Amino acid sequence: MFQEIYIIEEDSEIINILKKLFKNEKEFIFKSVKTEDINIALTDIPSLIIINEDNINENILNICDLIRTNEDNSITPIIVVSSNKEEEHKIEVLKKSVEYYINFQEENKELYYTVKNIIRLMHSNRKVSPLTGLPGNVQIQAELKKRVVKKEEFAVDSTQGLR
Repeated sequence: MFQEIYIIEEDSEIINILKKLFKNEKEFIFKSVKTEDINIALTDIPSLIIINEDNINENILNICDLIRTNEDNSITPIIVVSSNKEEEHKIEVLKKSVEYYINFQEENKELYYTVKNIIRLMHSNRKVSPLTGLPGNVQIQAELKKRVVKKEEFAVDSTQGLR
């Protein structure tokens, strides 16, 4: 299963780094989105959103608010990559329900493993609800909408799940 990861930045700085880090892992699809086109990322409901704070035209806190208040992306994990090392700033960003704040480095293994671990965790969490052992309503709704938006054929079978 492909994992679409949207990188919000004005040029291709982080996306080029990620493509190099994930060059042997074809299930990861990285898409670059400029700040003014953020609604594309929100409509597509990606597996993960990465924001390059150093390379956007908007205030990072506003972008995080926009993502979190979007009903379809309320559970989409967010990673902020930034060169800003001020603890107070980092805390303000994390308060916006951002999962990770990573200090930017050219060869960033931390970013690589954070992306891999978030995707692994999301894949596990979307499979089964801890309460019922079945997929949860939010996950089912997001998956259905994702497939409808992409005009993919699918069927819902109560005995087999989403196919």
